[in-house]
Amino acid sequence: MANHSQLRITIGFCVILAIILDQQFTAEALVRDACQMEPSTNGVCGPTTVGIFYDPETQRCQYRGCGNRKLFRTLEDCEKICNNPRHVKRRNQAKANETSH
Repeated sequence: MANHSQLRITIGFCVILAIILDQQFTAEALVRDACQMEPSTNGVCGPTTVGIFYDPETQRCQYRGCGNRKLFRTLEDCEKICNNPRHVKRRNQAKANETSH
């Protein structure tokens, strides 16, 4: 009987761990997408629609384009997230893969 209880606890732990890891990878993918998202150049921008975007060429964040949603609250948030060493490494790997194909 104790083995059955231990097995249920182990399975429950594995399920919880899988959910946590899945959410972490989903969040990382969303951040990665936000750092790669291009600003819209359509329409007229008002003060509430101008977005903060990451420019991979300059490796800086800036206000530009028309945003239909706020990707980052501040320039500092954008640069902290998009210039994170893990994101920089992934961008460099992606560029290397693009040029090798």
